Order: sequence, then C-alpha cells, then structure tokens
Amino acid sequence: MSSKKILIVEDDAFIVEALSMVLSDEGYDVASSTDGEIFSKPHFEHPDLILLDIRLSGIDRRDLCKWLKEHPDMKHIPVILLSGNRDIESIHKECGAEDYMVKPFDLTDLLSKISIYCN
Repeated sequence: MSSKKILIVEDDAFIVEALSMVLSDEGYDVASSTDGEIFSKPHFEHPDLILLDIRLSGIDRRDLCKWLKEHPDMKHIPVILLSGNRDIESIHKECGAEDYMVKPFDLTDLLSKISIYCN
C-alpha cells in the first residue's frame, strides 16, 4: 500500500519544516508550497489531503480554498485550514473546507484530524 500524500500550503518555513518532519515520521508522503501556484503547475500530482494556511504572505486565500472545492478534479480532496484567525470556524464553512486548526495548534490534535481524512 502506498503512503498517503499530504500537501502543505504554508508560507512560514518553520511550520512547513516541522509539519513535514512529523508527517514524514508518521509515514505520509509530504509536499509543500509557499503559495497557491503549485495548483497551476502542469505536472501537479493531486494529494490525498491539503493543509492550507488561509493567509499566505499577508493575502487572504479564501478564494483559493473556494476554487479547490469547486474544481472538478480537486473538490474531492479534503482541506484542513490552518490559521491564527479566531474566526476560522466560520471561514472554513464559507470556503467549504472539511476542517480547520487554529494556530498555534497541538500536533497530536492535527494528526488525529489528518488520520480521519487519510484512512
């Protein structure tokens, strides 16, 4: 059985490095991007789960989440939003994301949520 692929879309290098290390140790295949441009690359491999920071480089990326959830080839991919915004619960509903985590988050809680969508 091949490992599940998780895409981290986050502009904080420390968070990307920490999450990549933890998720790799858990057996996941991890890819990352500092912006949403990865989705327009010609050889983009669809992941099994996307961890999406809703604010990348100071830009609100709700539109990216909405686009993912409306795109015929990607709407089935679960999205977990990551944000320091305390209104993230309503943002995740507005975007159509499956779940969310408020930064700073507990890694154990995040791993539990990931296991729900990558079973």
